[in-house]
Amino acid sequence: MLLITNFLEPTAQTIARIYGRRWDIEVFFRFIKQELNFSHFLSMNENGIQIVMYMTLITAMLVMIYKRENNIGYTTAVRRMGIELENLIMAIIVIESGGDLNKTQLRPPV
Repeated sequence: MLLITNFLEPTAQTIARIYGRRWDIEVFFRFIKQELNFSHFLSMNENGIQIVMYMTLITAMLVMIYKRENNIGYTTAVRRMGIELENLIMAIIVIESGGDLNKTQLRPPV
């Protein structure tokens, strides 16, 4: 492997490790931009961007856990998780507004 750098103090092995970590960061950014649609900022201040970033990462972790627990692919996990969350929210709305879940096809929230 041939790398050209002006960073002369560390050893070649250290520079190679740094380059490897840089590649991991690039892969991470591709993941959050393409898979999590984190390409547009909803806020322009630092705090707002951090909040959206944390929410995006928490969602990604929950999807990955759901994917692993159900032995399914990432896209299927996102779709199923969305459907289940929508049904759960609808059931909560029905209950909180005094409705009867027995008159719907929704399952009661656990």
